[in-house]
Amino acid sequence: MRKRNRTITIRCTDDEYQRIHNKAERHKLSLSGFVLKSVLDKKIVVAEGLDEVARQQKSIGRNLNQIAMLAHEGRLHSVRLDELLEQHKAVTAAVCDIAKEVR
Repeated sequence: MRKRNRTITIRCTDDEYQRIHNKAERHKLSLSGFVLKSVLDKKIVVAEGLDEVARQQKSIGRNLNQIAMLAHEGRLHSVRLDELLEQHKAVTAAVCDIAKEVR
């Protein structure tokens, strides 16, 4: 049987501690066993580029809102959404690429 002879100390709030403790109890594990299993058995994924994708999505949303407001005011009768649609396709492709990396 291996001997665990190293200590790692972390800081957390009372609420975080209680939540971790409750999860350990639900899984019928010691606090140490639960934390080790959670940390060592999980794959950590860093999804680069999400900030840029979110910025682009917000930009597309603002453009759509402006178009909708102008249409409701009667100041816009015909719209070509080709450019906006291309932006949307590019952002959607970026999201799909990130999702493939996460799997």
